[in-house]
Amino acid sequence: MSRETDRTDTPQRTGAPAIPSTPATLEQELAFLVRWLEATKRDQQYPLERAHYLMLLLLMSDGPQNVSRLAERLRLDASTVTRQVSVMTTRGLVCKQPNPGDRRGGMVCATALGHEEATRMRRMREEKVDAMVADWPDDKQQALVRALGDLNEGLCRMLDENKL
Repeated sequence: MSRETDRTDTPQRTGAPAIPSTPATLEQELAFLVRWLEATKRDQQYPLERAHYLMLLLLMSDGPQNVSRLAERLRLDASTVTRQVSVMTTRGLVCKQPNPGDRRGGMVCATALGHEEATRMRRMREEKVDAMVADWPDDKQQALVRALGDLNEGLCRMLDENKL
């Protein structure tokens, strides 16, 4: 979608302009952010599905994990993660290995191909992000990183408390 048709083209009420509250403005910005991210995803061919990418990032950073731990960290049902792991195993992105602490369950680990594909996708995504903020000063970029980190923590807290 072009910049000419952006969110500022909405009609204004007559009379004195209302100053929206910060939560209202933030909600609107987040709604458009989600929309633009969906449009970006549709227009870009990434090597991995987002769910596979996120799971591989966790496995690459923290090592092998069982399905229940992955499900907990991604705030997903274990059956959903089990299905994703099955698809990822078929594609050669992950493998299952015995859990040394509990023989009943297995551990999911990233394969060399999984590492390669996640790294390739991360580079593609980083290039896009870099292009979006290339003309921003470093302090503004760092402020965004901190704000998004805080927002993610707040969202996770709300999910954990079932308040969403």
